[in-house]
Amino acid sequence: MNCWLAVSYDACKIIESDEDTFRIMYVDGSPKTLEINGGATGVSVMTGEKHGAMRRVYLKLLSPSAMTKYRVDHVLPVINDAIDRFQKRGSAELVTEYAQAIPERVVASMFGLPWKDDALVMQVAEWHKDIVAWIGMKNAGGELMQKAQNASDKLNELFLPLVLERKDKRGDDFISLLWSQGEKDYPGLGVTEVLHNTRDSAIGSGETTANAIANAVYLYLTNPEARQAITNDQGAALNAFVEETLRLLGSVQWRFRVANRDVSVLGVSVKKDDVICNLHAAANRDPEHYSCPHALDLNRKAPNDHLALNVGPRLCAGMHFARLLMREGMKGLIERLPELRLDTSMEPPRFRNYSHRSYGPLHVLF
Repeated sequence: MNCWLAVSYDACKIIESDEDTFRIMYVDGSPKTLEINGGATGVSVMTGEKHGAMRRVYLKLLSPSAMTKYRVDHVLPVINDAIDRFQKRGSAELVTEYAQAIPERVVASMFGLPWKDDALVMQVAEWHKDIVAWIGMKNAGGELMQKAQNASDKLNELFLPLVLERKDKRGDDFISLLWSQGEKDYPGLGVTEVLHNTRDSAIGSGETTANAIANAVYLYLTNPEARQAITNDQGAALNAFVEETLRLLGSVQWRFRVANRDVSVLGVSVKKDDVICNLHAAANRDPEHYSCPHALDLNRKAPNDHLALNVGPRLCAGMHFARLLMREGMKGLIERLPELRLDTSMEPPRFRNYSHRSYGPLHVLF
């Protein structure tokens, strides 16, 4: 990728905490790049005061206190529906039928879309996968870009009518809340900003969270001690399990930054405009930072001290939402499928894909 690799915890944290010195790649992005990603006013690509203002909108809409309502109105119905679909069958493939279904259907429910429409939900998931694959390769050209462009166009066709409708006809759906909260905290909010952030929140809640749920299920199925611990304690132990899943098997393997000036990072000289790939997959297992970094340890003193959800000004604004989906997804399996186990007669799971990774397939019996 013609870039530096930052592989230690300290290097990644230094670089990603200092946007004055290390800019996100979207600062240099072409209008086309920003358009495909979701739009130039999406929170993930903005910088400076505008980024701060939009981030405040998200932090209010996705605050810890908001999770109670989302859990009851959107998360639990989707999880129970997913399990209902395969429970009587006695077998399932939990990546496609569970991990991927949960975030996409929850987001559809929150947006006021028909979340039980299988064709729609699967299509949105595929569009997001095409865009994520393109992002993971530094927004490369060629076929990846063509597929991402098509996906972006289709997502705009889906979401723009909803944004326009909710501008004047507000409800309690997430797009209406973006309008209402954005008008309070983001000066000059209009259709463009709401559309871009609808796109941003949809992709941010989809592919990466699906991977995180799949990885949590994999660890649950393959680590008997952890399974017993979170079965007995769906409070502190389960919360620690979620954090260790994020640390050990974080969905996003790396994030890019670009140096704004010549700078030394832990003794390494980096030139202005050099690209740096912050390799979170390595940093989250840095033996200088974590004892027994390869082990799933539910008793780590600071369980959320990892980089899976980024750090600094880009710390994931939807972090509480992602944790909610992971936690409730595991509770659903623990409570409703106590005999859950891998089907050893089927293809075994492996760590799949490239920039955004998860274990699969997860063929199970119960």
